[in-house]
Amino acid sequence: MKPKIPAVKVLSDDCAINIGQVIEDGEITEAGTPYHIHEGEWVEVLPVMSVREVMNISQLQASIGDSSKLGDNLTALCNELSRRIISWNWTNIMGEPMEQPYKRADVLEALTSEELMWLMSATGGEPADARKKDLEKSENTSSEMENSQATLPSA
Repeated sequence: MKPKIPAVKVLSDDCAINIGQVIEDGEITEAGTPYHIHEGEWVEVLPVMSVREVMNISQLQASIGDSSKLGDNLTALCNELSRRIISWNWTNIMGEPMEQPYKRADVLEALTSEELMWLMSATGGEPADARKKDLEKSENTSSEMENSQATLPSA
């Protein structure tokens, strides 16, 4: 099946999991050792987010301190994200090819939290340079952050 809009291939070289990371009171106190387990690998993704996915991300951020809702929110996010990730050539920690994630939330649920967070960031629906510029703008003043509204990525 071919999508109606062009998919984007995102290199996964900068996706890392950190071994030995220490988190205390929600703060990373020791970074740990990063392992770039997807070097030379890629993800092909549709570069648009549904309203439901945007809402899931918002709910996930709001549930960070509430572990009773965190699992449900992660499951919902994996379900939506699996509709945008068309294919990949990812391998698991043993170097074996992973199953294709398209419409397979269970495949995404088997990832580490760091891999899932990387996928959310890397497949955010707009080019990394645009996200970086948006981040820099929002960091300039706190009032801009208070007045900012979520925008839906364009197709």
